Formats: sequence, C-alpha cells, structure tokens
Amino acid sequence: MRQVELTEVILMLVASGRGVTVLPDWVLRDVKYNPDYVTRPITEDGLSKRMYAATREEDGLKPYIAHMIRLARTEPVKLQRA
Repeated sequence: MRQVELTEVILMLVASGRGVTVLPDWVLRDVKYNPDYVTRPITEDGLSKRMYAATREEDGLKPYIAHMIRLARTEPVKLQRA
C-alpha cells in the first residue's frame, strides 16, 4: 500500500495497472470514459457526504468566501444530475 496525494499520480498508477483508488465522482468526470480506467460505484446508489464550512465572523461577508460557499452549495448538485 502506498499513500499518494496528487490526483494525477494516483490516476497514472491506476492507468499503468499498478493501483486502485477510491475517488469522488467529480474527480473522475474527465477520465470516466477513458479506456485506461474502469470506474465502479462503491454501492448501487453511490455514497454521499455532507460538507460543512466554517468562517470567522469577520470573513463571512468577504466576496471570495461568499462565492466559495455558493459554489459548494450548487456545484455538487449539478454534478450529481450530470
């Protein structure tokens, strides 16, 4: 077993037949139909996880923080529907 943190390296190990991995579907959307990879859901319905975000009170209204939270609320829903 080897711990690898870079997604590109993980995918290279899998493509070369030297590994398997568990990754979120949004990471795999670019390689899902590539013949070098076989993707399978963990369960029939997949798995989902609730994400939480915490900010300091003084940072909560900063535009980039508000935008990140808005993306975190909308993007996973779009990806699940795709």
